[in-house]
Amino acid sequence: MTKNVFAGKWEIAAENGMNKSIARFPDVCMSPPSPPAGPIPIPYPNTSFSNTLKSGSSTVKIGGKGAALAQRSYYKESVLGNEAATRTFGAAVITHQITGKTYFQSWCMDVKYEGKNVCRHLDITTSNHASDPPSTPPAPAPETQTFAESEALWDEDKCPCCHEPLHEWQKDENDKKFPLMKESDFWAKRHSELPATNDKQIKVRERFKKKMDDMLAAKAKARAESAAGGDGCPNVHKTEDGPCALYFDVPRGAKSRYTSPRTPGTRVERQARSGRNHFDDNGLKDAAVKKWTEANTKPGQPPPDFKGKTMHHKTPMMGGGCATANNVLPDQYLKASSGDCQDIEAWQKDLEHLTTN
Repeated sequence: MTKNVFAGKWEIAAENGMNKSIARFPDVCMSPPSPPAGPIPIPYPNTSFSNTLKSGSSTVKIGGKGAALAQRSYYKESVLGNEAATRTFGAAVITHQITGKTYFQSWCMDVKYEGKNVCRHLDITTSNHASDPPSTPPAPAPETQTFAESEALWDEDKCPCCHEPLHEWQKDENDKKFPLMKESDFWAKRHSELPATNDKQIKVRERFKKKMDDMLAAKAKARAESAAGGDGCPNVHKTEDGPCALYFDVPRGAKSRYTSPRTPGTRVERQARSGRNHFDDNGLKDAAVKKWTEANTKPGQPPPDFKGKTMHHKTPMMGGGCATANNVLPDQYLKASSGDCQDIEAWQKDLEHLTTN
């Protein structure tokens, strides 16, 4: 039976727990066929569980088992998800491993066991290490945060994704926070706000509805594939009601109070556009790039080049999406994904454009 012990409102990951890092994607490994046709790089999803925890705490235990400690503990699965690749061809292109370890990349800053910070559900994990560093992008391992708990954070004026105070683009020009809602409800409401007083507007509404239905169906398919142990899509959150997948009800035409330093004296009029300005202007993009770079840098090798590259938001900022690295995906990873995943990104961008213009 699992035991629930919390640090900073999140449950501590422990060997006697049920934490999961599910289908972390993509872990690109060199795979058959043999030359001359191969090898070819294939992105694999990695999955690991806390009941395989190694190097946990030894004197402070949860349910009689060790707890996860920062920069020491890891999950070690006998089957990780990338076994179809081969060491002969170099295995993972970053760590050169197969069936490697899963490490935490973030932890509770004010609770320690045995002098080490404790790691929790929702803290970032990366997979397929020989030792630190990672081969897969930073991502949370959500297990216990429900929609109701996200609403409770919203009630406390905190972002449900990063737990920081609500961001400027999650509030209106009078500092009133927008309501929290699920993705399908958000897009359905934006569709209902589109005018339909002439043939041109009616056609826009019809085009919006078609793209919305196609995108939501594709996302549902990707989530089902991921839940079944398949690839899913790296630009789709694992559940629609996950903490970083939630939207804010930013109505079409909502006013912003933001003035970009690039255009001093000129207000970014629409709130739906202000989030991206915040991301570009105020170091938020740089922080996300830094997190991705740190999570994918191997000792003795030059770091990956994410700087200056497009960062795609899984939950768009025009819908109140968080600016944290957990909600963005570098363009390189999107381009390495399937055509279905890239279609999702294209549909979402079209919906954003139709909503904000």
